[in-house]
Amino acid sequence: MIYYISKAKKNPFNKTVFYYAQMTNVVPENLDTITKRITSTCTVTEHDVKAVLSALQEQVTNALMDGKSVRLGDLGSFRPTLSSTPEATADEVGIGNIKSVHVRYTPSARLRTFFAMKENLRFAKAETVE
Repeated sequence: MIYYISKAKKNPFNKTVFYYAQMTNVVPENLDTITKRITSTCTVTEHDVKAVLSALQEQVTNALMDGKSVRLGDLGSFRPTLSSTPEATADEVGIGNIKSVHVRYTPSARLRTFFAMKENLRFAKAETVE
């Protein structure tokens, strides 16, 4: 279930206020919860699932640190990107220009299609925001 609230937003130019649907605080699922869910849907033990997911995390991290992208089937892909400062010529660009490294996530086409069709999702207006 996706919970939302009504959020007031003011137009900075003419000061009119409109209300929009906005997601409430999203509660993360942790590795233990996901491990138990997987265990309940197959014959693999909880320890085996946790070991595989732990190894997956390690290998995804290693691949990203090597500058590679990682495609995880219908889940989507992860890739490293750089944020840097500009220089006048290509020869002047060096490690010192790199401000930060980020990881970008791109959902797969199947996942994008699934979320594009609202009838696949369940929504409920939240009574209170936590």
